[in-house]
Amino acid sequence: MKFKRRTFLGAVGAATAIGLAPRTSFAQVPKSGGDLVVAINGASTGDSLDPRTFNSPFMAVLGGTIYSTLVETTGPRAELQPGLALDWEEAQDGLVWTFNLAPNAKFHNGKPVTSADVIYSLMYHVAEGSRSTSRAIIKAVDKVEADGDHRIVVTLKAPNFYFPASLSNFSLGIVPEGTTEFTGIGSGPYRVTNFVPGEILETERFDDYFKTGKAHVNTVTILAANDPSARISAIQSGQAHIVGNLDARAVPLLQALPTVNLQFQSGTGFGGFNMMLDRAPFDNALLRQAMKHAIDREDFIQRIYGGHARLGNDTPVPPDAVEYAADVVQIAYDPDRARDLFKQSGHSGPIVLQTSSATGAAAVDAATLFKEHASRAGIEIEVKREPADGYWGNIWAQSPFHATVWGARPTVDLIMTLAYSSSSPVNDTAFKDPDFDAALQVARGAPDAEERLQASHLAQRILNENGGAIIPAFQNTPEGVSTQLAGYVTGTQAVGSFRAAENVWFV
Repeated sequence: MKFKRRTFLGAVGAATAIGLAPRTSFAQVPKSGGDLVVAINGASTGDSLDPRTFNSPFMAVLGGTIYSTLVETTGPRAELQPGLALDWEEAQDGLVWTFNLAPNAKFHNGKPVTSADVIYSLMYHVAEGSRSTSRAIIKAVDKVEADGDHRIVVTLKAPNFYFPASLSNFSLGIVPEGTTEFTGIGSGPYRVTNFVPGEILETERFDDYFKTGKAHVNTVTILAANDPSARISAIQSGQAHIVGNLDARAVPLLQALPTVNLQFQSGTGFGGFNMMLDRAPFDNALLRQAMKHAIDREDFIQRIYGGHARLGNDTPVPPDAVEYAADVVQIAYDPDRARDLFKQSGHSGPIVLQTSSATGAAAVDAATLFKEHASRAGIEIEVKREPADGYWGNIWAQSPFHATVWGARPTVDLIMTLAYSSSSPVNDTAFKDPDFDAALQVARGAPDAEERLQASHLAQRILNENGGAIIPAFQNTPEGVSTQLAGYVTGTQAVGSFRAAENVWFV
C-alpha cells in the first residue's frame, strides 16, 4: 500500500510569528499571565457543553477554548495545521486516511487521550437521534480503527481529498470515551470553572496542555454579547480584549480608537435569507426566483456592510475562492423580472420575513432594506423581528422565510455539504437535490483535480438556479482586538479561527 504523506512540521509553533503586534511595539517574546476576556454573539440559554450541539459563534469559540479537534486551521487562507493529530497520510486515492495522535495529550481530568477516545468522539456524531452539525461529515465514514493507542485509520465510503480539513469543524471536539454527561472535559488549553448557558464561560489554564509555547494567559472568560451595540461597547470600553462579529457600520468609530486594532475576517462565512423548499409558499420555484431578483446586492454591500463585502450569487462560494464558478451568471437586481416571476408564481399578499440580531449586527436593517428593494417590484415583505434568545431553536430552519448566518468553513466542499446536502441535519433550506449531491461527491473524490473543479462548478450552478438561499454578499467581518494583546492571528473564522485564547498574550 503506497501512502502519500502530508506532514505539517512546525506549523503549531509558527502561528504566533505572524500574529498581530501592538501598534507601539515590534515582535515580542510571549509573556505568561493576565486574564483574557472575549465577547461574541450566538449564546443561548439552551446551550450545552456537548460538542454535537454546537451551532453558533459563541459555542464555536467556547469549543476552541476547551476542546481539541484532530485538525485545525489558521490564518486568512485557512491553512491546515496539527491539532490532536500531529500528521496524516492518505492512501487509495483519498479513500483511506491515517492520523497519528499526539502521544502526550491529556484530558482535563488527567486521563491520557487515546485512539479509543478519538473513535468514540467521532462516531457519536452519527449516533441515533444526533443532530450534530458534523453528522454529514462522519456519515461519510465507513469505519474507524485503532492502530495502537495513538494512531487511527479512517476508511471512507467514497474518496474525499478534503477529509482532513473537515475534521477541523468546531463541533468535532474530542471527549473521553464513554462520555454521556458533558461538563466540558476536553484536552484544550483551558478548562471550565464556570458555565452559565446564554451568559458566560469562565476557564483557567490547563497546565498539562499538550502543545508547547501556547496558552499564555491565566484565565479566559467568554461573554455572551448577542446585542450588536453591546459588542461595540465591550471593545470600546475595554471590558473585552477581543470582540468578534462587529457591526461594519461602526468601522470608522473603531478605526479612530487608539486602544483597538481593527481586523477583518474574510472567508466563506455569510449572512442571508432562507426560503424553505419543503413548505408553502417557497415550494414554488418561480416565487423563489422572483425573490432572488428582488434584492439589490450592490446596494446591500454599501448600505449594510459599508463596502466591506464581496458580491454573492446565492451559493456559499465567494468570488475570491479558487472554486468559484465564474461561468454561472450573476443574479442581478431586476424589479421588472421579479414582478413578472412573482405574478407567474400565482402567489399574492405579503410575505413574512423573520429576522433577529442573533444572525448579525445589521440583520434587522438588512431585512428592512430587502423590503425596500422588493417593494419596487410590487412584492410586499413584512419584516418580523424575533428575540435573539431562542431564534436558533424556534425560527431558524423552520419558518418559511427567515434570516440566517453561516460561519466560514475550511473548504468549499464542507460548507456546501453542511448547508445544502440532502443528508445534513443543518440543511437550513430543506434543499434536497440528487444531482447536487452527486456533483459534490465528484468534487471531493475524483482523482483528477480539474474534474473536481468542474463538479464543484456544477454544484454551484444547481444551487444558484434551484436553491432556497439568498446570499447577497460575503462580509469582511470586523473584529476588535485590544492593543494590549500580541499574538492574534486573524482567520477565516471568528476570534482567530476560534482559537485566539491559546495564541495571544498581554504585552
